[in-house]
Amino acid sequence: MNLLAVDTSSDIAALALCTGAGRRLVPETRAEPARRHGRDLLPSIRALLQDGGIAPRDLDVVAVGLGPGSYTGLRIGLTAARMIAYAAGAAILGLDSLEAWARSAPAQAGRIHVIADAQRGDVYAAAWERDVADAPLRKVMDSRLEPLAAWSARLVEGDHVRGPAVASPAIRRVIPPAAIVADAVPDDGRGRSEAILEMALKAWGAGRRDDLWALEPRYLRRSAAEDQRDARGAASMAAR
Repeated sequence: MNLLAVDTSSDIAALALCTGAGRRLVPETRAEPARRHGRDLLPSIRALLQDGGIAPRDLDVVAVGLGPGSYTGLRIGLTAARMIAYAAGAAILGLDSLEAWARSAPAQAGRIHVIADAQRGDVYAAAWERDVADAPLRKVMDSRLEPLAAWSARLVEGDHVRGPAVASPAIRRVIPPAAIVADAVPDDGRGRSEAILEMALKAWGAGRRDDLWALEPRYLRRSAAEDQRDARGAASMAAR
C-alpha cells in the first residue's frame, strides 16, 4: 500500500509517505507567511513521491489534516489532497491537525495541550492525556476556539504545551513557567510528519474511508474577510 499524508494547517508543513519499501518523512520547515504553501506544496509532494520511487497514480490513500488552523493553509492542503486522490483513484482520509502535534510529544508527557494561533487574541486549543509513560493518549478536550488568557489560566505545573502557536513570543509570554513548552519545530524536524503518518495508517487499518467531496476543513470560526464582507453588507442595507 502507498499512502501519502499531508498537513498544511499552519505555516509548518508536514509531509510523509509510506510505501512497500518503507517510510519517508520530509523535515518540517516554516513556510514564508506570504506563500502559505501555495508555491511549495505540490513540488514538495512530487519530490517526495519521486524519492519513494512511485508516481502519483500509484497512491492508494491520501490523508490530509483538516485543522483547525490557517484558513489559507487548510484550503491549499485539502485542494491538493483532493486533486491527487481524484487523479490517482485513491481513497482519502481527513485527520485532526492538532492531534498530530499531540502525538509527536514525548512518551512520558502526561497532559498535552496543543494550540494554534487563531489571531484576534484567541487560540485553537485541544488537550490529551495519558496515565503513565507510553500509555495510549486519550482526548480530554475537543478542539475549540477560546481566548488565549482563558486557555493559559488552565495550565498547571508539568503540563506539556505544543503546536504552531508556541513560535509566537506574545503567546509564549502568557504560558506559566511551570509548563513544559516544546519548540514549534523539533530538532529533527520530523515528529509531526511521523505522527500524522501513524494516524493515517491507524485510521486506514481500522476501516476508515472518507468521501472525497464531502470533506471540509475545520475552521471553527469565520474568517476576518467573511466578517468584513457581512459588515459591509449590513452597512449598505442600513444606508438604504
